[in-house]
Amino acid sequence: MLIAEDEVLVRQVCHAVLAAEGYAILIAASGRGALEISRAFPGEIHLLLSDIRMPGMDGWQVRDILVTERPGIRVLLMSGNAEEPTDPRSFLRKPFLIDDLRDRVRHLLEGSAAAGAGKTDSQIPPWSHANS
Repeated sequence: MLIAEDEVLVRQVCHAVLAAEGYAILIAASGRGALEISRAFPGEIHLLLSDIRMPGMDGWQVRDILVTERPGIRVLLMSGNAEEPTDPRSFLRKPFLIDDLRDRVRHLLEGSAAAGAGKTDSQIPPWSHANS
């Protein structure tokens, strides 16, 4: 999982909560930093958790690039701006509850596993959080 968030406290909370759930986390303090980390990381990144409003390169731009460079990546965007037009299934409004963060991430990752090319539940391996 790759977290792109310019606010230190939000970044630390997201990391702590999701690491406690067993997810392997890559962290960037900016959109450009997220792209650099993604391009340098040879493994699979299952989810991008990104703030929408960041200086330099915003979350929309990061998302657009990463979904092209890493087909199949799931995206969860966050913002405190009530005017952000987003799909509610892939959006988390700040401030958020810790349980909402956990649930939304789990839902997105389980949804990507269940969408696996017509596989039945018994054929889909459980998510290995260490590979997220």
